[in-house]
Amino acid sequence: MKQIICITGGASGLGRELAAFFSAENQVIILDIDPTVKTIAHHLGCDFYHCDVSDFSDLAQTIKNIHKKYKKINVFINNAGIYIDGPIETNQPDRIKKVFEVNCLAPIFSANILIPIFKKQKYGTIININSTAGLHPKANNSVYHASKWALTGFTESLQLELANSHIKIIDIHPGVMNTKFTQGTNTDLSRSLNPDQVVKAIDFVLDCDDDIFVPQLTIKHI
Repeated sequence: MKQIICITGGASGLGRELAAFFSAENQVIILDIDPTVKTIAHHLGCDFYHCDVSDFSDLAQTIKNIHKKYKKINVFINNAGIYIDGPIETNQPDRIKKVFEVNCLAPIFSANILIPIFKKQKYGTIININSTAGLHPKANNSVYHASKWALTGFTESLQLELANSHIKIIDIHPGVMNTKFTQGTNTDLSRSLNPDQVVKAIDFVLDCDDDIFVPQLTIKHI
C-alpha cells in the first residue's frame, strides 16, 4: 500500500533525491518556497505545494490540504534548511533569524500541526533532517550549530513525550553533503557525502518493522 510521504525543501538537494527515490512506490508531496517546485514535481511524478515552512499559517494550511486530499499522512520529512557560517560578527541579523526560523522553528511548527493528526490516526513518522552540527561544536559556525542543537533538543524531548504512542520521531544527523546547500561556502567538501548515500540510510530507517524504532542515526564519511 502506498504511503503518503511529505518532504519539505523537496525541490533541490537531499529533498529532491528523497522525492525521486520514494516516488517510485509511494505518493510523495514536496513542499518548497522555490518557484521551480512545480516543474520539479512534474519531472519526478509527485505532488507539490508552494509553501513557506517558516510561516506557521502557510504550513498549517498546506498540511491541512494534504490531509484532506489524501486522507492520511504516513511520513513527514523536515528537510528544508538554511546554512550560515563565518565569525559571529559577520552574520547579518536578518539571516540569523531566518536560519532559526527554517532550521528549528519549522520542524517545531510541523510537529505542532501533525501530532494531533497522527494521534487520531494512531500512527505517523516525523523525520528531522538534522546534522552532525547538532551534536558537535565548531568555530565560525555558531549560528548554524545553535539552530541544529536546538533541533536536537526538541527532537529528543518530543521522543520522550510520545514514547507510549505509535508515533515515531526520528533525528537524522548527516555529515557534510555535496549539494548546493554547501557549495559556494567555506565548507570542505573533500570528504562529503553524496545525497543518495543519505537516502539509503533513511530508507533503511523507514523500512524497519512497525514495532522497531531508530530514534537517532548519524551518517559520516569514513
